[in-house]
Amino acid sequence: MLDYEFLYIISIPIYILFIVYIIWKKVSIKKIILYTLFYFYMISLIAVTIFPIPIQGLKEIWIYANGNNNFIHLKSITDILSNDNLSYMIKMKQIIWNIVLFIPMWFFIPLIFKNINIFKKALSLWILLSFLIEITQFAISSLLGFNYKVTDIDDILLNTLGFTIGFILYKIFLIGIYKE
Repeated sequence: MLDYEFLYIISIPIYILFIVYIIWKKVSIKKIILYTLFYFYMISLIAVTIFPIPIQGLKEIWIYANGNNNFIHLKSITDILSNDNLSYMIKMKQIIWNIVLFIPMWFFIPLIFKNINIFKKALSLWILLSFLIEITQFAISSLLGFNYKVTDIDDILLNTLGFTIGFILYKIFLIGIYKE
């Protein structure tokens, strides 16, 4: 099994090289902290959405191999909400987690990518990145021969909602800063 720890192990040397590069470029400590937070947020995001990958391909031992891909918008959300076998907390966790996971993105995008601070451009970029995550899950599942992670169009919708909520919170944050 290719666990998320593998991702963290390979990300550390990459991070060290990145830090050496930005220090060499004489970037301010404030930006180094911002870039570091963004880097580890992205690594954590990849760890949650892509890993662990059962590289052995042993379908019988993989506990997450019980879902079906969903390419119909709002289907999995309505299925979750109408499933009487799931507790309310599990239903909310499955939906809210996809939203909350992407809220921090709006605090990073306008601060790091100065030319992508317009909502429409950033949202387009985010939908593309969210779609890329789902395509990656689908591609890895196809290579393995079973769904190790479920590819779900509703995840893109929920991720985009989280991103939009992050934008609103970011704007509220900015208004709060400028009022003081």
